[in-house]
Amino acid sequence: MAIATACGSNTGTTNNGSAPTAEETPTDAAAKSEPVEIVLGYPVLGEVPADTDAVEAEINKITLEKINAKVKLSRISIGQWFQQQNLILAGNEQMDLYVASFEDYASFVAKNQFLELDELLETHGQGVLEALGDSKLEAATINGSIYATPVNSFTDTGTALLMRKDLLEKHGFDISQIKGTNDLDAVFQTMKEKENLIGLAAPNGPMPMTHVVDWLSYDTLANSLGVLPHNSADMKVVNLFEMPEYVEALKKMRSWYQAGYLPKDAANAKSAPQDLLKSGEVFSIFEGNTVFLEDQISTTSGKEVVKVVMQKPVLTTQNVLGLMWAMPRNNVKHPEKAMEFLNLMYSDKDIINLINFGIEGKHYTKVSDNVISLIPDSGYRMNQSFMFGNRLLTYVLEGEDPALREADLEFGKTVERSRALGFLPKTEAVTNEIVAVKNVLDQYRKALETGSVDPEKVHPEFVAKLKAAGIDTIIADKQKQLDAWLAQQK
Repeated sequence: MAIATACGSNTGTTNNGSAPTAEETPTDAAAKSEPVEIVLGYPVLGEVPADTDAVEAEINKITLEKINAKVKLSRISIGQWFQQQNLILAGNEQMDLYVASFEDYASFVAKNQFLELDELLETHGQGVLEALGDSKLEAATINGSIYATPVNSFTDTGTALLMRKDLLEKHGFDISQIKGTNDLDAVFQTMKEKENLIGLAAPNGPMPMTHVVDWLSYDTLANSLGVLPHNSADMKVVNLFEMPEYVEALKKMRSWYQAGYLPKDAANAKSAPQDLLKSGEVFSIFEGNTVFLEDQISTTSGKEVVKVVMQKPVLTTQNVLGLMWAMPRNNVKHPEKAMEFLNLMYSDKDIINLINFGIEGKHYTKVSDNVISLIPDSGYRMNQSFMFGNRLLTYVLEGEDPALREADLEFGKTVERSRALGFLPKTEAVTNEIVAVKNVLDQYRKALETGSVDPEKVHPEFVAKLKAAGIDTIIADKQKQLDAWLAQQK
């Protein structure tokens, strides 16, 4: 009853149910009520930082003063995140704010698991609205409502390989001659034989390993269940997992795995790639491509790296939305206070830098007003500034180019646009098929895409099970929606 009342009444009342009078300021009214606790749920890509509780306490000094609320950082290891999120959303355990991926957004909305945020944004989220602007919020709109706010991040499109510069120079490799995936075989072989190093770290998160393959390029159209090749002239939605380029990508991953260029546990990787680079266990990692990415990775890993773009940059709806912050309908206990804190994540520089870098003097030192140096082994290292609120408010790390933000704005203006930019398919009509197909993907995809199994034997079985689960029905429904969307653009 209390949750239903809170979720159904976003009219600016305080938590004790009384609205401020005309003579009261919001701060005065807030002081009359007991502070509530807001639970913030997010995955941690590496180990949970030891000093998270200390950082949480510093955040709460600010939130108690500004919004009369405390914040609980409910950090969950990425290895447990995907299982835990389903359990949390299926129950009523408190989770006021929750980070969701663009891929899951439409399906969670279709299942009525996210709260509508429109009125809350208008009454308590002006900082969010100002940071995101109309275009990003329009892309996040489903059936006329906003159910999650995208992180205001740098333009992340295409993929890039980041390799240790010292080892390339030591063994005489010319970076200008490494132009694509097939050029890496000789490099990885040398690193294995001469340095006893794994050539490429396997991702421990949702990014597919096949994203390091330069000849595979497509718009995911939200969930990769029916994709649009970037070279498509007829705007035909196709099955990614049957594309000849995808099959060739699997063969390449298999050859690397058998040669020992990938970790033997690649299908079940637990460690964050950047941690493995920092510890000297791997020669290279791959990431979503952004401007000055090599500067960022060099700074956080302590290893100077050089970048080679693999999959070309093409801006899609997924790039615009990326990771998003939502209020799970069954789990949010304090929607108004949750929105007030979300607003701080998009507008308060102290809050966003505490979350990302910890406490000044303990976890980092200031080099100048907006440039910081991280303290080694300090007890708090997130490396996840792409996940929280407004990344444009974060400090610049020493070693990064101070012109990063300006360069990103220019990059965002000039990068090629997908012809389906702005298209966000609805999934209500194929919910059952999506669940069945994702079960098949969970069973096969990571093993295939890390080369851990023989694609000649396993891939045909994989495709057959996808078809039995209904992937062709999903693709047909998506094509119908895309055709209708294209007709409206003319």
